[in-house]
Amino acid sequence: MSMPFPIFANACFDPEATKLMGDVFEEIILSLDRVGRPRVVQEAIAKQIIETVGDGERDRDAIYQRVLASMASKLRLGAAVRRCA
Repeated sequence: MSMPFPIFANACFDPEATKLMGDVFEEIILSLDRVGRPRVVQEAIAKQIIETVGDGERDRDAIYQRVLASMASKLRLGAAVRRCA
């Protein structure tokens, strides 16, 4: 069985953190329209949530904002690369 994020293979979160990550993930996914829900987007969001909680953040709003900011930053970077190509 393959793991979607092998970098987190040894990560361990308590039940509260696990629930928090799931809640934030669901909130972000539901906030996207159907076009913004492909699997690759869901995986990128999940990875960002795991990284943020892994850094010690436990405030739901802060996690949400950090994930969205990170995703927006990556989208801007991708747009800049496409324009230069």
